[in-house]
Amino acid sequence: MVKETFLATIKERFCLNNESEKQTYHLVIDLTDSGIEYQVGDCLGIYPENDPALVKSLLKTLRAKGDEVIEDRQGIAYPLQTFLLSHANLTRLPPEGEPWTAMSFCKKLSPQLPRFYSIASAHGVVGNEAHLTVGLIDGICSHFLCKRAPLGVPVLPIFHQPSHNFFLPPESFDKPIIMIGPGTGIAPFRGFMQERLREGSQAKNWLFFGERHQHSDFYYEHFWQQLVSDGKLELDCAFSRDQPEKIYVQHRMQEKSSKLWSWIQEGAYLFVCGNASHMAKDVDKTLHAILEKEGCLSPVEAKNTLKELRQAKRYQRDVY
Repeated sequence: MVKETFLATIKERFCLNNESEKQTYHLVIDLTDSGIEYQVGDCLGIYPENDPALVKSLLKTLRAKGDEVIEDRQGIAYPLQTFLLSHANLTRLPPEGEPWTAMSFCKKLSPQLPRFYSIASAHGVVGNEAHLTVGLIDGICSHFLCKRAPLGVPVLPIFHQPSHNFFLPPESFDKPIIMIGPGTGIAPFRGFMQERLREGSQAKNWLFFGERHQHSDFYYEHFWQQLVSDGKLELDCAFSRDQPEKIYVQHRMQEKSSKLWSWIQEGAYLFVCGNASHMAKDVDKTLHAILEKEGCLSPVEAKNTLKELRQAKRYQRDVY
């Protein structure tokens, strides 16, 4: 079921990389009149628009003008061009060579599903804005956000997606937090730190960040380095390709295993955001190993300890 959306504008967009093979963008979304009030850790859901050039090609193939009326799977009527542009998933098209009518072709298409992006700001700090950190990949939504959507024009269908499993509990403001977010996984932690500073938290903060190269891929470097200079943040970075052997965030965690264990004993909250298939699994294994080594726990005891931390909301993950 399609969620009710607000047609937002992109106020600002710039690339966070410097002479890099990667392209990661910072976007400022205008929430004025949207009624959206988000918490740190929440996401924005976005329905992307397909490439108009692809839609034009499909209309030509179907020998259609675009104003033909068709119905989606819920029986909602749209002009054909509007349906193809905004409501159909065009990543998997029906096979060529069959004599499609506009209606039979559209019935073969799956609906356009929203993409979700962690909000990289605190509402109480930035006001009627939501900041996003978007990596440009081979996908419809990232190209729409980073390249095709015009600035200052209400073309962005968004909705608020609250998070119930990745957030700063009220009691965490008096406790240390450990944030592990390589790549675009750093996004929510920018909001976490804005919120902690806004609330006047005096508790310790520690960030583990990883990317390819320090000179080109250190997202929001000035923000983090200023926090370090102000004594508000401990920072450990793993730039995987700045040395012959590849180094990742879990390696930095291993190097600081004693200190990590000490923070956990002090009641620290652990947050992990980023890639689910590799990074999150490696970080989880590393945490198990640290508990076994530094806490002198058996594998079963370490597993149960992390389970208890999860149940107490002291070990939270937002992985994708």
